[in-house]
Amino acid sequence: MVIEYSLQEIDDVARQLLHSFTYPIVAIVGQMGSGKTTLIQSIVSQLGSEDTVSSPTFGLVHQYTTTKGEVIHMDLYRLEKEDELEQLGFEDYIQTGDLCFIEWPEMVAEAIEGECHNLHIELVDEHKRKLTFQ
Repeated sequence: MVIEYSLQEIDDVARQLLHSFTYPIVAIVGQMGSGKTTLIQSIVSQLGSEDTVSSPTFGLVHQYTTTKGEVIHMDLYRLEKEDELEQLGFEDYIQTGDLCFIEWPEMVAEAIEGECHNLHIELVDEHKRKLTFQ
């Protein structure tokens, strides 16, 4: 699925994605500032959470409580070595069955291959994004 959208349409995109998820793990690729966390904010909100969603760049992992269960949000941008994944408890998180969004998933691609959705966000211009979902 390919969707072009503006920020005003992000809630509609989030709803559409929620109905398309068949795996609990969603790997999200996109350059800095492309709207990865903004999309996750909308999805978590659509799931009935009142939690404040922010980028877990420094904490690496945030968990949110929704009316549909827990949501895990990882940002692996700052990880430098694979052994840091073990310290993070990466395997434990992805085995929970909870909806898990992974920003900057390149380091864990082999660990989640075949068991996740791939979502790519591109900047079309300052107001539009292009999302490719597999």
